[in-house]
Amino acid sequence: MFNATLLSAVQFFIVTFSEMLVLFVLISMLVVYLQHKLPRHKVQALLSGRSGYFTAALLGAITPFCSCSTLPMMVGLLRANAAFGPVMTFLFTSPLLNPVLIALLWLMFGLKLTLIYGSGVLGVAMLSGVLLQQFNFQRFVSLPGSCGCKAGEAVAETPNLSWKSTLRQAISQTRSFVPHLALGVAVGAIVHGYVPASVLQNMSAANPWWLIPAAALAGILLYVRASSMLPIAASLVAKGVSLGAVMSLTIGGAGASLPELIILKRLFRWPLMAAFVLVVLGTACVTGYSINLLLAV
Repeated sequence: MFNATLLSAVQFFIVTFSEMLVLFVLISMLVVYLQHKLPRHKVQALLSGRSGYFTAALLGAITPFCSCSTLPMMVGLLRANAAFGPVMTFLFTSPLLNPVLIALLWLMFGLKLTLIYGSGVLGVAMLSGVLLQQFNFQRFVSLPGSCGCKAGEAVAETPNLSWKSTLRQAISQTRSFVPHLALGVAVGAIVHGYVPASVLQNMSAANPWWLIPAAALAGILLYVRASSMLPIAASLVAKGVSLGAVMSLTIGGAGASLPELIILKRLFRWPLMAAFVLVVLGTACVTGYSINLLLAV
């Protein structure tokens, strides 16, 4: 049993770390390319003012990224001096409103729950972005400097950006994340191998009020992507756990997994880290309680 569990954890680490490393490089290449094609002033114009929050939410909704692979895009937006509030809205919405997740929700739980879920996530994400910018939480961002850029500066543009140059810049940007990425995936591997994903099945079938925040916290500890979380959610519902609790579990796991928090520590200082976690927990709780209330669960 021990050997099988250890093998499962090791396999998870190798596969996930390799996948995340490739994703980081590819997404960083995309960001470098977009920075070359979209000058900094255009990015600033797109993500500024009130409309910038809607643009950021739309960008998050159409990017099929998990929470960890959203980070290179976020770094690229910050380097382009995009408004901080809309960038945070993008960070919150990208893993929680991507097309794959929404389609799975619709198929498994129906249109009404999907609409409540989408409205709750979108509303809290946009409000949180506004408040974080209003209270100047941007001062708690520390962008890595290994790519040769100072905080807030765009990647230097060249007249003709070759794919080799793009790859070189992407690898340079990714390199500074590798230690945090490895540590985050290692934690995820331990959780995957040794912590059962059915943790909520042992909780009371009476669905007490504290089950929703407890589910959100459990989701953060379980390194499971949203698309993988939904089949678990369906099985929990079948065992009598409320829809609100399983959606809270899904949001917690997809929005602020423990590996993502470890990687984010490379970018955020503690006040912004705490605010980020509170927003994800708040989104999970608001959405979970709304689902239970509106669907009379």
